[in-house]
Amino acid sequence: MPRTGTDSRRWNPGNAARICAAALLSSLLGLILLGNAAQAFNAYQDIFVMLSARPLGMGGAAAAVSDPSSVFTNPACLAGYRGLKLMHNHSARHFPGSTEGGSSEWDQLDGDSQALVIGLPIGTYAHGFTFSGEMGYDFRGHPDNGSLGYPREQYWGTQSIDAFASSACLPLRGGIALRREFSRFTPAREDDNGLAWLRLGEGLQTGIMARVWPGLDYGRSELKMDYDWTLLSAKEDRNAFDELTSRLKQRREGWALHPVGWLCLASDEVNEEYIFGGKDDNPASLHGLGSIHAGNRSRRLSLLGLELNIGNGIALRRGSFDGRPTVGMSLQLPGIRVNYAEVEDMLPQIVGSGSGFADVHIYGFESEFF
Repeated sequence: MPRTGTDSRRWNPGNAARICAAALLSSLLGLILLGNAAQAFNAYQDIFVMLSARPLGMGGAAAAVSDPSSVFTNPACLAGYRGLKLMHNHSARHFPGSTEGGSSEWDQLDGDSQALVIGLPIGTYAHGFTFSGEMGYDFRGHPDNGSLGYPREQYWGTQSIDAFASSACLPLRGGIALRREFSRFTPAREDDNGLAWLRLGEGLQTGIMARVWPGLDYGRSELKMDYDWTLLSAKEDRNAFDELTSRLKQRREGWALHPVGWLCLASDEVNEEYIFGGKDDNPASLHGLGSIHAGNRSRRLSLLGLELNIGNGIALRRGSFDGRPTVGMSLQLPGIRVNYAEVEDMLPQIVGSGSGFADVHIYGFESEFF
């Protein structure tokens, strides 16, 4: 209630306006500080580290493109493979080698996806995976002065996928995959807001691929991942003090047009919904988990690309990964195809902060044994 009489603290419209303005300014400042806190797990990480060089060069559009990396994107696209095929991908490292601490490295990114595809009489089986620790990054060896522009933190992860696809109902193909992930995050020592955590995930992915017209393919997949989080204390012994849950729902839908045998045009739309299951916890107080898990959130990605085959041995690729230009190429050698891809300014988006050394490069190969 406003005060009356001669009390010097009586209500004044001007004072009330100034108080409201100060409160609003404080709230905005808090949001700014929250948004600039180190992001432990950025939105791009879920989708990017599962890509191989070929679809990455095409902007990530892979819902209707048959490739060994389909085990990560749409298992239905694996149907029709025969024999035994091996895929390997590795992320190039761009930071110069460190002499501090002896054997420490300045790794930029580990996004090393592998796949083994086996043709069976009744369908196709594929096993996709990353080796232990080969899904993430480790910047703890960076200089103390921050000259490389990234937080000195570590994201360590691994995953495995078992998929099966069949084309018994031509021209419709179907596929199903079981995905398992484990990841760990260690914030930079100088980050007072970061939270160390462990994350265990398991989920099911289903997909279809159909030839709707000669030279025109349609693909669609749906992934549901359930995650169990263990938050760790900031002490050296890292004792657990809380557990949380979250869910990722991802729907990928796209087209691949082959107007002539030497050209492929592809387009994907990826819709993701992140559901935070933090019980009574306030998501705003858990921003150390990263932007996508600090509360419920939806997101849509637009992926576009093309592949141009020159002769029998060279392919050139160009694309747009949600607005970020991508380029790629491949060279067919006896018994092996070598692939390369680059995405412009992707690394800061994966890490959630940082500057410099921003482009991401992936190279790999595919080999067919029989």
